[in-house]
Amino acid sequence: MNAPVPSPRRTRWLAVVALLAVLVVLAVGAGLYVGGALPAPVPPAAEPFGYTDYAQALSHVRPSGDLDFEGLLRDRAALERFVASLAAVSPHRQPELFPSPEDGLSYWINAYNALVLLQLVERYPDGVDASWFGGFYWGHAWPVGGERLTLYALEQRVLLGEYADPRVHFALFRGTRGGPRLDGAPYQPEFLDAQLNDASRRYMGDARHVKLDDKTVHLARLFQDRRQDFLAALPEGRGGNVLQFVWAFLPDTCEERPGCDTRGDLDRACGPQLDRCRIDFIPEDTSLPDAANTAARR
Repeated sequence: MNAPVPSPRRTRWLAVVALLAVLVVLAVGAGLYVGGALPAPVPPAAEPFGYTDYAQALSHVRPSGDLDFEGLLRDRAALERFVASLAAVSPHRQPELFPSPEDGLSYWINAYNALVLLQLVERYPDGVDASWFGGFYWGHAWPVGGERLTLYALEQRVLLGEYADPRVHFALFRGTRGGPRLDGAPYQPEFLDAQLNDASRRYMGDARHVKLDDKTVHLARLFQDRRQDFLAALPEGRGGNVLQFVWAFLPDTCEERPGCDTRGDLDRACGPQLDRCRIDFIPEDTSLPDAANTAARR
């Protein structure tokens, strides 16, 4: 007896169901990948974990925050060694090596910034703008202590999800000239609080991020995108004004950065409650922070 032949309508329905099932599997897999929920092999550690190689790579950061890519390319092996060391060791896998929150947070900030640096070196002279739809931050994953992490997962799930210190936003190098500056030394647990304060002050003292114009304060888009994080850190909580957070890290004088705005400037323009000013959010300069191009931009 011959088996019944499926009708064309049933065949089309089965094809649609199969296609939907494939799309669901792909979407779930992509979500796990971007969110850093996939495992990664853990190689044996070649030597005790440390930041010496990373410090060597950071020696090519100029005082302006721009990068000497010619020198960094010469020291690429040191940067690659440090990134390779992340695969074997992390606070998640060996918490005994990172006994304090400062130990863990220093590790994750350095890991994030080193991975951004490595991507820039690998793509040079292209920068973040060469990736579509923000793919620079989620399009590649690295093995980190048994996890396969994208930059997005490192920032959202680990750095902000586990530590919730808004100063971290100013310590994370985004690979752009208009974003937070890369420091010339690794973050260290014994100096972390001071280093995070310094990173915040550098950011606030830069006219590209905070600029007072009569009764309007021009702020970097970061303050809009992460507004709730900054407000949550204020004594008033989320009912406060983001300018209160800005005020806390503005300089008292502009001796080191002529032309910057100070706490006194903000007080005089915006009043003691900082509520008399209008806030205008400005876009970030996403060009590559290449020291070779600095002179051409002046």
